[in-house]
Amino acid sequence: MQALVSVVTLRNTAFQDEGLYLYAGRQIVRHWMGGPAPLDHYAYYFSGYPYVYPVIGGFLDRIGGLELARSFSLLCMLGVTALVYSVTRKVFDTPAAVFASAAYATTGVVLFLGRLATFDALCLFLIALAAGSAVHAGTTKHAWAALAVGPVIVLAILAKYAAGLFVLPVFGLLACLSIAFLGWRPAFLRVFLAGASLAVSLGIAYLVVDHQAFHALDGSTTGRETFLKAPRPDLFSHILQMGGIIFGIALVGLVILLKRRRGLRLFAVILFASSWLAPLYHIYMREPISLDKHIGYGLFFAVPLAGYALAWLSGYERPTFSSNRAFWLGGVAVVLVITTLGLRQSQTLFDNWANTSKLSYALHTQLRDGTGRILAEDIEVARFDARDVTEEWQWNSFYYPYYVDPAGHQLLGNEALGRALKDRYYDFVELSFNYFPEQAYWFAGQMAADRNYDLITSIPFTNSYGKGHYYLFRSALVPGHGNFTGLPQLRMNVWP
Repeated sequence: MQALVSVVTLRNTAFQDEGLYLYAGRQIVRHWMGGPAPLDHYAYYFSGYPYVYPVIGGFLDRIGGLELARSFSLLCMLGVTALVYSVTRKVFDTPAAVFASAAYATTGVVLFLGRLATFDALCLFLIALAAGSAVHAGTTKHAWAALAVGPVIVLAILAKYAAGLFVLPVFGLLACLSIAFLGWRPAFLRVFLAGASLAVSLGIAYLVVDHQAFHALDGSTTGRETFLKAPRPDLFSHILQMGGIIFGIALVGLVILLKRRRGLRLFAVILFASSWLAPLYHIYMREPISLDKHIGYGLFFAVPLAGYALAWLSGYERPTFSSNRAFWLGGVAVVLVITTLGLRQSQTLFDNWANTSKLSYALHTQLRDGTGRILAEDIEVARFDARDVTEEWQWNSFYYPYYVDPAGHQLLGNEALGRALKDRYYDFVELSFNYFPEQAYWFAGQMAADRNYDLITSIPFTNSYGKGHYYLFRSALVPGHGNFTGLPQLRMNVWP
């Protein structure tokens, strides 16, 4: 059901992050195959190591397009669901595992992650695999199983640096289960082995990775500056909207375990606390970006408790359980409610960004193989959609404007953009006034003043913020005689 719902109901063109990561991966793979080195230093600012997921996604995109890359994410999320079942079954029993995996698989954020070709699905799978390895090592007599925990955690961190948030929870699960099932001395041995494997893996990673990634680790994760801050009550309300049912049921499971299963009290507390780590971090930082994806991370730790609570509601965990098993309908009803909400929420999340198929068509009518320079406000998706007819060097954006004028002067920022316009450096310009509205308004004003560009098309779009247009401009045949002469020519009702 998880796979079917994801593939059939969630359809859209590439998301901004998908376009960026897959394009980067294609450039890296192309370089490995003997092509030119990427012009962009991705390790300097990506939120995950560019030689892990982007390479996988870029390779899959090269051979099968966006859908194949998204299928890899779906495979990872199916693996997470399987690990939910495995972890819950090892600690509790089969009914709790069935309810936990069913509830998790049909949650909106989980279905969404299964159709998003970004770092997250792979990272979450590796976090889940690390947690599953910890649970296995804590419940088996084979102490050497704990050695698998460290390398998997390091791979998860390389996939996306935010995975570092879950290192302590994984070790906590290993320690408390080892104590509960095996005793203090075996627990100490397993934690020591896992810690040693983690230290060795981190050492190897430090020697191998590009050290520019440490700048990205600070800039994108540990020291990230929040530019678009949201009110904390609104973020908390959104978290409850997207995952509140499972968090609530998990709280019930926590209370039941605290009362009935003394040996698993600490395990239950660690699970519930871990499930709130990422959401609470977003609330503290007032950071709305990626919140929906990170709710899916937290729900992985919450659903084993929720599965136990649903099994208890269905009578399976009660000493007086009736042999007719009529109570199971209660748990099924809750899962059906989660499924109904999940279907609607996943479709809403997948429709948040604008469909760029018409923009892609317009670009393909104008661009020719490897000729002309393009300034694009929506560079991630525009460049990704036109990857078959353009090269990396042709693309410029508002992120880090840079231009060397004919006299050899190196210019930055608006000065670089303004001079490039006067010199007719850009053959095409794409604006949406969406991601960089201030820069886009200023740039459009400069184009109108210079009259060096023709407005050749406007393409309507709809996203989560409302309606807008993609505007495509082309360098005029005669300098100073372009048809774009003022902002009123654009279909906008509000002016800065």
